[in-house]
Amino acid sequence: MSRVHDIAVGIINARFVDLLAGNTSAQLHAETGMAYEMAHSLGAIDVDEYTHYVARHNRITERQHQELMAKLEGLRA
Repeated sequence: MSRVHDIAVGIINARFVDLLAGNTSAQLHAETGMAYEMAHSLGAIDVDEYTHYVARHNRITERQHQELMAKLEGLRA
């Protein structure tokens, strides 16, 4: 892999590490999306990697939403 690819993947993965650590901020989600969008548009990652990152981000977002809903449901009870 190229140096540019390695840098792009490092930037993207750093954001995923923060998301997986429990950070739910809208800013981090925006940065994560921007990181893989820019990497793909500049040719640093291919379409398969891009698709993987989009799906991964969607799964993390879905899990965070489910966790939030569970907390809110717990407050109602």
